Amino acid sequence: MKRLKSLDPPHKGLRNALSQFSLMAGKTQYDNIDSVQRLKDLGSEVFHLLRDHTKTEEKFILKPLEDKIPGAAASDSADHKILDALENSLEQKLASFDGTQSDDEGHEFYLKFTEFHSEYLEHIAEEDRVTEEMMQHYFTDEELIGHQVQIMQEMDFKTLLLWFKYIVPARRISENKQVLTAFKSNAPAEAYEAVKSTILQVVTEEEWNAINPG
Repeated sequence: MKRLKSLDPPHKGLRNALSQFSLMAGKTQYDNIDSVQRLKDLGSEVFHLLRDHTKTEEKFILKPLEDKIPGAAASDSADHKILDALENSLEQKLASFDGTQSDDEGHEFYLKFTEFHSEYLEHIAEEDRVTEEMMQHYFTDEELIGHQVQIMQEMDFKTLLLWFKYIVPARRISENKQVLTAFKSNAPAEAYEAVKSTILQVVTEEEWNAINPG
């Protein structure tokens, strides 16, 4: 039987978001304020999702695991502290850009971000292989769903829309259709319409028709 993967949706969404930022950082004209502002706008979304994921993963994934198996979450939490420091440094550097930087300064930022990108991908791949398996071993699907419900209840709607924006283009049709069907059945009509509007900005009409719950 196919088991629920708690980390799969946010990790795929983050891989999408980080890749988009890495691409844009490499082609941004750092001496042009409009070009820099586009990078900042994307960065505000990416760094927000990174912070949100760490917070929710620590509280609703790693803490329950640690409570059951003391020490099981220690490695992931230690990684989070290192990665958080790198994220903060990059975010502060991005905030300092005002369109007067040289290409060399921009290139150095780009290299530092891609180094972080590489470390982050290694970290979440480890979680996908090890932490996810432990969660499936020590928790039932009902318990795992309970964790997801808690995350949704605590998350503000603006952040939820942002996750949809990056997760949906990164997941399979069947997975997206399942999530959207459940969301449409349980959410107010205006909330579903907001989600639909967000998704339509990042997928083709053909892709939307394939995942549209009807």
